[in-house]
Amino acid sequence: MEYTKISKTEYFLRLLFPPRCICCGAVLPVGILKEVCSDCEKGFKTLDTYEFANMSGSTITRVYSAFDYEGSVRKAIHRLKFGDSPRNAAVLVDLSCQLLKDFLDKPFPGMPGKRYDVIIPAPLHPKRKRQRGYNQSELIAMRLARHMEIPVLKGVLVKKINTPPQSRLKREERLRNVAGVFHVKKPGQVKGRRILLVDDIMTTGSTLEQCARVLTGAGAGLVDAYVVAMRKKV
Repeated sequence: MEYTKISKTEYFLRLLFPPRCICCGAVLPVGILKEVCSDCEKGFKTLDTYEFANMSGSTITRVYSAFDYEGSVRKAIHRLKFGDSPRNAAVLVDLSCQLLKDFLDKPFPGMPGKRYDVIIPAPLHPKRKRQRGYNQSELIAMRLARHMEIPVLKGVLVKKINTPPQSRLKREERLRNVAGVFHVKKPGQVKGRRILLVDDIMTTGSTLEQCARVLTGAGAGLVDAYVVAMRKKV
């Protein structure tokens, strides 16, 4: 467990509003650095590699991810999406960027400057966003943008059809479920740009693939993806 020095004001705020583990909700000691309890910290499983390139048959050139979608990470993401815990987005991004920093910060060979021009979050349908109170992918994107120091484009990529949740569907059904549901509202903002598409998880990859296809169709120069967690077999 890691601890850090905090101000007196923050100390008393934490006494009044104790920080809780993003995975299980347990109250944490006041001076803890990570917002993960010692038991749940053991359940964080990292991937064998953090950059997945040349994905067969995909519009996406490469995908970056730090964690396996199981155990404590899965619990934290579930609380983010369904447990009214928006703070989890920032904590998960901060933890993953400790592992992904070298991949996300270095420029592409022969291409000076930032690796990407903009970050675009995977969209939620407006009805689903109202029900949840936020789009978790937007929260993840905004936190990631602080680490990478590049802008986030919200409202450019939209979901025009409210589809059933992907988690309830089989692989083939997931592919059909998201076909034709995304739309680039402002093509001029993506044309020729190197885009990092952001979502919370990648299981079959169907959502990200459909998003990447419409972005490429609107003229994007390159589309890669970042997810907090993914299944080892996608």
